[in-house]
Amino acid sequence: VSIASLRCLPALIEPIVNTMVEQCSDCAAANTGEMLPGPVLLGRRSLSAPVADNGKLDKAIGNGSHEPGLVRAGTQEGLPRAESALPSAGSALSRAGTALQRAGTNLQLQRASTLPTEDRELRHAATMPMTFDVEADRPCCCGLWKLQQMLGFIAGILSLAALVVIRPVQTYPQANDMLGITALCACFWVFEVIPVYMTALFPVVLMPLFKITSSEIAAQAYWNWISLLVVGMFLVDIALEEVHLPRRLALKFLLKTGVVHPAALLACFMGMCWVFSMLLNSIAVTLVITPFAIGLLNAADEQVRDAEAAEAVEAGEPGEQGSGAGSRRNVKDVQKFSDGLLLGIAFSATCGGMATLTGAIPHYFLAGESNLAAHVTWSKWFVFALPVSLVSVMLAFGALCTRYVKSMKFRGITHETLEAEYNDLLNEVGTFSRDELLVGLIQITQVVLLIIRPFAISPFVTTKYDENLVNDATLACAPALLLFFLPSQVRPGQALLTWPAVHEKFDFGLLLLIGGSLAINSGFTQSGLDIAMGSAFAQLVPHLPTFVLNLAIVACVTLSVQIFSGIGIAAALLPVISSASLEAVVNPLQLLLPATIASSFAFLLPTATPSNVVVLAKSQDLARSLRFRDFFLNGLPVTLVIIIVGAVLTDIMGALVFDSHSPFPKWACSAEAASCVFVQAPGVVQGQQVDAQACIVDLSSEDATMCRLWNGTMLNLTLVQRVF
Repeated sequence: VSIASLRCLPALIEPIVNTMVEQCSDCAAANTGEMLPGPVLLGRRSLSAPVADNGKLDKAIGNGSHEPGLVRAGTQEGLPRAESALPSAGSALSRAGTALQRAGTNLQLQRASTLPTEDRELRHAATMPMTFDVEADRPCCCGLWKLQQMLGFIAGILSLAALVVIRPVQTYPQANDMLGITALCACFWVFEVIPVYMTALFPVVLMPLFKITSSEIAAQAYWNWISLLVVGMFLVDIALEEVHLPRRLALKFLLKTGVVHPAALLACFMGMCWVFSMLLNSIAVTLVITPFAIGLLNAADEQVRDAEAAEAVEAGEPGEQGSGAGSRRNVKDVQKFSDGLLLGIAFSATCGGMATLTGAIPHYFLAGESNLAAHVTWSKWFVFALPVSLVSVMLAFGALCTRYVKSMKFRGITHETLEAEYNDLLNEVGTFSRDELLVGLIQITQVVLLIIRPFAISPFVTTKYDENLVNDATLACAPALLLFFLPSQVRPGQALLTWPAVHEKFDFGLLLLIGGSLAINSGFTQSGLDIAMGSAFAQLVPHLPTFVLNLAIVACVTLSVQIFSGIGIAAALLPVISSASLEAVVNPLQLLLPATIASSFAFLLPTATPSNVVVLAKSQDLARSLRFRDFFLNGLPVTLVIIIVGAVLTDIMGALVFDSHSPFPKWACSAEAASCVFVQAPGVVQGQQVDAQACIVDLSSEDATMCRLWNGTMLNLTLVQRVF
């Protein structure tokens, strides 16, 4: 029996109880000869609400007095007792249902009512849904933690203690300490023991105490070019939110189409969210588009009810009787379509974020890998990930259209409804202004600069040794600075973007989260854990076909992010995979590309991605909010198909864009100068004939003169020629 089924018990029992009471009322009327005006009910009070005191109820009925909401039911003594017992039983069932609901949140079956709806809090709840689940049972640590948070705390502490005491890695003693710190952070991230941003500070606190590295080196990971790339992108995102440009563009587009059929409306919203999420972060997109969609859906609900009432009046029939069945069917259609549209917004925002290096938080972890910084650029990632993103959003649209739009009698939203919504926008923010034009142009400029940088900017801004001096961080921040120089027309005396707006909407904790992941990555290298952990995984990597390896990585990561935090999984997993690729002497992109993009294949649970969390919380503004099963039933087919299709596309596009099927590249070896050298050693590597190849230095030896090739051959570095 599922928790969702048990939660429905009070709603199922209530009509049965009401029917029983009504029958008792009829029996009493027959025995006393008195016609009762209606069933013996507590007015319109639901069994899920608090029930009146039973003693007061007995007294009211026994004395013949009429309390509000009560009906006299005769004078028989047994009937009042039965009537008082029924609400009591209903109240007990309601309390049991509430307990099951709260227990369900301990299993991460998130409910819409447990999340905040105010945008500022919801921005943080999107990445930490368990932390902001205010209605859940918190039996642990004096009401501070849910059960799963307590389990995460215990697992993290025990993992750290066990690895420090047992010390399974003999070759690199400090690798045991670093492995314990990584396990602690992974448990705290996955189970949200404390806010995920604060968990990211554990590396800079523990790594110096365990003598893995200095505080100075650990702290350097928390502020680098990746941090500035995030700052530049988010500043432009906030400016777009402030001027309401995405909302205006969406309404203008819909007004051009006139009466919008449900399928066309779903396609429009999913298409807009998909495109916007490539340029903005998915949290900002869902926060902007979801309230706008809910306003249209509520207007459509009123439109259907008014139309049915008008038809009933013209037919000369009372609205409640003549058109009741048809009205209920149309209203249910609108509610059904509302579920599909909100799910479409969440899924398409997630799919759009896959397409760009700045569209999803896990992508920043990939860009922060030291050996990949110069090769995983915004433009290259866009070319690589766009096919995967496009196929994903098409799969999501097909699944939602089949489930929600097929056989629907709801004819769509009329032009009048859209006009009313646009008039509300005009009353709220006014007509199209110079502010919106300038912010839109700045956004376009930022995207164009990121696209053309590798071939039109970087080659011309170099040192005399041809080293590039410009990366994506510079080009993301340059347009963002303009926002503070250009004056606002709407707010005279202020710039297009003000610091109070930035302070309110910028997620500064994200910088700590990214820094924590990069600090762990640095600790892997400092402690030797990258070699120790990579060796175990590396034994399997060279012996698996490329596609099988891709499929295995995509499947494992996809299934993990459905249950746990995709951000936590990516932060803990990518450094391990990067180390494994080095020890296996396999191109790191062959392993990291599928793992990174699979961290966004999260459609199954409402807490799987930030977009799902935002949509779930905002659905409280509808007549019926989204439920756990809505995400599960619609996300399941999409997830199963995208695992296979995603593995195929990442394998093909990775080879075309990044040459990920090639042997371990020289640039990756140069980035790992302490443990990798490129030597003249002709041979066959992964089925390709090469003249030179990477050789991984055996740092466990005293003089570090031996290195290992891809096929396991050991070479003496003093006897081979290096390639520089």
